[in-house]
Amino acid sequence: MNKKLVSEFLNIVLGVILMTLGFYFFLLPEDLVIGGVMGLAVIFQTHINPTIIIYILNLSLLMLGLIILGKKFFIRTVFGSVASPVILSIIQLFKIEETLIMNQVTDSKLIIAALSGSILVGFGLGIVFRNGGTTGGMDIVQNIFHKKFHFPYQMIFYFTDGLIVVLSFIVFKNVELFIYAVASVFLTSLIVDNVSIKGRASQTMFIITHKPDLVKKAIYDTVDRGCTLIDSEGGYSGNKSKLIICTMNQREVYRMRSEFDIVAPEAFTFMTDTKEAVGRGFSKD
Repeated sequence: MNKKLVSEFLNIVLGVILMTLGFYFFLLPEDLVIGGVMGLAVIFQTHINPTIIIYILNLSLLMLGLIILGKKFFIRTVFGSVASPVILSIIQLFKIEETLIMNQVTDSKLIIAALSGSILVGFGLGIVFRNGGTTGGMDIVQNIFHKKFHFPYQMIFYFTDGLIVVLSFIVFKNVELFIYAVASVFLTSLIVDNVSIKGRASQTMFIITHKPDLVKKAIYDTVDRGCTLIDSEGGYSGNKSKLIICTMNQREVYRMRSEFDIVAPEAFTFMTDTKEAVGRGFSKD
């Protein structure tokens, strides 16, 4: 097996483990909700085992993704959808209580839980995204709205997670818990950005290839970005080719790398940081 793929897979596994540990040992025992399927599991944990909630929601959304987004998306998402609940099942199989760590904390429990949980979840998600993976769950819903209705991904992310945090306030009726939850959402998002997409700066990819149609299709199908084609010629060889220019965020860059390895392994690709991107998909719908 390709060493790069093995490395990416192991990093994704590490990311999912960190995210799951942050959720189980810090967010869950203190009723902290930072959005997503795990947030819903926290809200309804008094009625249903959180692991069962995550299993049901992740698998249901996975099937929805298969129907709406297709087989390719399903294959890319299936591991992330089942990995986290499987890890939770293993932890519970060994009868390790979620309060194991927080029971040893006497002061400022919410602060410690919010910081520790956000850091672990943020780093975990960032590692997963950086290696082209996905954790499934609410990410599937966000992808459906992004691809089918062309809403900006960041707007969908804040809307869905924000809705779940507001739901937690309605259920728990605890202002202090709500404030810490909101702060945790922003801290997690900040860490994810810094680990996986280095803030909000975009990157512009330059791809020199003899297979422009395949590269274009890969860009459209994978990240739904536009691109520009320019005729190019090798300075030494004199060979004719196409230069494809495409601007995307860092998370999309990592997803495209593996696609280019498949459709145009001979392509020469380089990237530059783009300080500001204006237009559809960035500052406009």
